[in-house]
Amino acid sequence: MVGTDTYTRYCESCGTPVTEGPEGGYVCGACFHVVEPRGADEARKRRRMERAAMVAAAARLRELRQY
Repeated sequence: MVGTDTYTRYCESCGTPVTEGPEGGYVCGACFHVVEPRGADEARKRRRMERAAMVAAAARLRELRQY
């Protein structure tokens, strides 16, 4: 079965009309309620892992330069 996504053009919290972002999320201009786009959690985890790898690589380079 194929699921379909339906987006409302009104804030879930206060009912103010909102404009969705290019990937489906929005921030309400009236109450600042946030709805993140699909896949935001996975993208956030991926960025954290990339940053951790960059920090570890920088630490290894610092160690090598000390000797």
